[in-house]
Amino acid sequence: MSSFITAVKEGPVKVKFSHILTGIELCKNVTLAPGLIPHGITIGVSANSNKVPVWDLDHLKWMDIETSTIISWT
Repeated sequence: MSSFITAVKEGPVKVKFSHILTGIELCKNVTLAPGLIPHGITIGVSANSNKVPVWDLDHLKWMDIETSTIISWT
């Protein structure tokens, strides 16, 4: 998961994952790049974390993604 965390810290990433409760497949554009987050907030994330907080670029809000639900990302 460390490569995903590195990618979102560098810029926008399109991530495909399944909803934790419904299993519905979702696709969102997310980031942790300070230049793309309001007020330039920096978030520290451990590579061993089971949840990753990300800025949802589609809806302009914070969300977290359960790492076990990630299908793919580009």
